[in-house]
Amino acid sequence: MSQYPPPGNYGEYPAPPPGGYPPPGGQPPQQYWQESPKGKGLAVTALVLGILAVLLDFTIILTIVGVFFGLLAAIFGLIAMLKARRGTAGGFGMAVAGLILGVLSLIGGIVIGIFVWIVFKDNGGDDLVDCISKAGGDQTKVQQCQDQFRDNLENKLSITLTPAPTP
Repeated sequence: MSQYPPPGNYGEYPAPPPGGYPPPGGQPPQQYWQESPKGKGLAVTALVLGILAVLLDFTIILTIVGVFFGLLAAIFGLIAMLKARRGTAGGFGMAVAGLILGVLSLIGGIVIGIFVWIVFKDNGGDDLVDCISKAGGDQTKVQQCQDQFRDNLENKLSITLTPAPTP
């Protein structure tokens, strides 16, 4: 004999609804109201580009690439911030960090560029450019211009520049 009452004989209690009981308070099950995660792709991109831009600014040779990455980081960071504010994307903090790093990289790259340009001009860079333009594509004259510029730098700054090995 079963310990449960026969079907349909529940006394004064109604029969349970089919499929189990609903959650308390009339709330729909969690799978229906849970929001899908918001995309953070632009914010992550802005942050990564901002970090790379700042790091590349410290290498004088790659400062131009750093400035370009900084510009992209600032643009992506601004777009990601606007999307996060509207609620269509996530990652507001990463977007702000990417924007700040991008702007810092732009400022740093411009300052480094101005500094390098001033040092170049103060140490005979204009003469080198004039000499190369007058050489007219003659490789021997261009090499003489470069050698003269290197000699002027070595004498003026009291340093010895090691020439790059020739293949």
